[in-house]
Amino acid sequence: RFNDSLSRVQENARFAIDALNFDIRMAGNIGCTSYVQSINNTLNGPAPAFISGVGIQGWEANGTASGNTFTLPVKTAAVVDASAGGWSTSGGAVLDAATMSVPGSDIVRIWRADNNPGIINSISPGANTVVNVTPKADIQDDDILLLSDCQNADWVQACNTQAIGGGTSINAVLSAGCTPGNIPSKAVLTKSGGQLVKLQSFIYYVGKRNNDANSPPGLYRRPLGTGVANKTAAGTPEEVVEGVESMQVLYGRDTNNDRIVDSYVTANAVTDWSTVVSVQIALLMRATERGDDVSGAITYDLAGTNATAVSDNLLRQVFNTTITLRNRVQ
Repeated sequence: RFNDSLSRVQENARFAIDALNFDIRMAGNIGCTSYVQSINNTLNGPAPAFISGVGIQGWEANGTASGNTFTLPVKTAAVVDASAGGWSTSGGAVLDAATMSVPGSDIVRIWRADNNPGIINSISPGANTVVNVTPKADIQDDDILLLSDCQNADWVQACNTQAIGGGTSINAVLSAGCTPGNIPSKAVLTKSGGQLVKLQSFIYYVGKRNNDANSPPGLYRRPLGTGVANKTAAGTPEEVVEGVESMQVLYGRDTNNDRIVDSYVTANAVTDWSTVVSVQIALLMRATERGDDVSGAITYDLAGTNATAVSDNLLRQVFNTTITLRNRVQ
C-alpha cells in the first residue's frame, strides 16, 4: 500500500511539474513585441485583470513567506475566493474574481502567445477591420489576438472568422460585435507582413473539485476566456492533476538587466514583473489514500517555507523545480 501510494504521488508530481514547466518557460512570449515600447489596445473595456503584457504575475499566500512556519489546511478545509483577500501581490497585478483556492498556497499566472503564429497577408481598415492571415494561426471566433510587425503591436479580438479560398487563408473581422469587442474608431497600427498570434493565459492554483471542501486538493488552472462572456477574463477552471496540497513560488528578478537572477523573492516583493527571469516552485504532493506507515505531524520545507501537516496517515513528498523564462534570458 505504501509503495502504491508513493508511485502515484511521484507520477502526479511529474505531471504537475511538466504542465507548469511548459507554460511558465513560455511566459512573456508574445512574438517580437519585446522590441516594441507599448502595445496599442483596441479592445473595448477588457476585464480589470487583463494585464497581458507583463508575461507573468503571482500572488503570495499570507503567512507563507520564506522562513515562516504554517499549518496546512485540514483535509476538509473549504476553498475561498483568493481575489477577496488572503493573498498579497504587487506591481499592479489583479486576480480574477472566483479563483477558488485552498488557503496557504501561492498562485501564479502566465501570459503567452500560442505556438502557431500566422503571417498577416493584408489588413483592410474600416468600421470592421479585416485581417487576412495564413491558416497556420488556427484562430476561432472571439479569440483575443496580438498583431505585431516588430515596430508596432495591437491587442484585438476576432469577433468573426471566415475561411477564404478553400482554407488557404482566414479573415479575422475586428468589429464591435463581440465581448469586449473592438473600438471601431481606434485604428490598427500593425502592417501587412507581420505576425498574428492567439493570446493564452493560465492562472495556476491549488483548488478542489467542484469547490467541494470534502474533495482532495489538486493543481488547477483557469484559461483565458473559456466559458465566460468577456473573453479577456479568466474562464472555467480545469483540473490539471490531483494530490497537490500546497504550492510555494519564488520569483527570480534580474535587477541590473544582465539576464541573470539577482535574487529570489515572493510575489508581494516583485515591483516590476518584467524583471522576472526565473521561477522556483515547490510542490507538496499528498496521497489520496491513507497508509499505515505514515503517522505524526511532519513539517516539510517548501522553498524555505515550513509547512506542517496534521497527523492523518497520508503519505506526502516535496518536489522542487526551477523554470527559466525562455523569452527573458535570450
